[in-house]
Amino acid sequence: MTNSTDNPLGTATANKDHTKVEDVTVPCACNRDITLDELRAAYPERKKAVLEKFLPDLNATFTSYEITSCLRKVHFLAQVGHESSEFQFTAEILKKGVLEKNVYDGYKGRGLVQLTWKKNYEKYGNAAKEDFLDDNKVKLEEVKWATDSAGWYWRNAGSEHNIDLNPYADQNDIVYITAAINGGYNGYEGETTSRLDLLKKAVDALHVKACPQIDALFQAFPEMEKFTYKSYPLEKSSAYDVHDMVFAWGYWHDPKSIVKGTKKDSAQAKLGYSRYLELLEAHPSKAKKGRFGITRPNMKTHAEKRVSELP
Repeated sequence: MTNSTDNPLGTATANKDHTKVEDVTVPCACNRDITLDELRAAYPERKKAVLEKFLPDLNATFTSYEITSCLRKVHFLAQVGHESSEFQFTAEILKKGVLEKNVYDGYKGRGLVQLTWKKNYEKYGNAAKEDFLDDNKVKLEEVKWATDSAGWYWRNAGSEHNIDLNPYADQNDIVYITAAINGGYNGYEGETTSRLDLLKKAVDALHVKACPQIDALFQAFPEMEKFTYKSYPLEKSSAYDVHDMVFAWGYWHDPKSIVKGTKKDSAQAKLGYSRYLELLEAHPSKAKKGRFGITRPNMKTHAEKRVSELP
């Protein structure tokens, strides 16, 4: 592993009468291992012993999958922290009475990003040169493979496994990253282990605002420096140009929708639905399979109806 950023920014502290000033160097987390104290600050609800167990493999995963900048690391931590409840779970807890053999063709969610389906276990196994099929599927619950599989998925996200999330982390695009991993916006905001809340904690823990490399990004997108809910408008996200992602934005924010994970907001719902209709008009979707329990033709009908009804 390499050392910390060569030229970290500094801050100054002073006593009350300002007669003594001390320069304090605050390095960001670029190109170095993160520390246990930093991980504890990012995941404050998890016990030290749990985080200590994951830390070596987490840092190895950062290196293996080029999650090397502080901005990439905080976005990774926000997503896997939500999916695993801050490393508490490495396997999906099925509803009472539900057997694994009856869901996801016998391969329930495992690893820090909850990898599902036999074909995905096989794809990751081929990449890792390890067998995760049949009785070996439980190996994905082990710290090493649970963590490494999250890194693999980070570089191969989405249902087609063709999305590398590093470039989107470079653009500070939590909206796109969330939709790419989740499909919608489950757990986006509101809870202490929501993706947005965990991102805020990780930004502070890994000293992102002290990173020289992020200055240019904040100059281009000054509203993002605050890392608040309003700092991530849909229009600034790459998700704005993806049919299903904008429909999901509308659907998750829709006051009449039963899905949870975002604040219900009529204006945001209308924005998502309207953008979906714009994209359909300009670039008709070739997808045939429906999403979110709605058939593909009915997605357009639903969006049109809600746009006309929402204030």
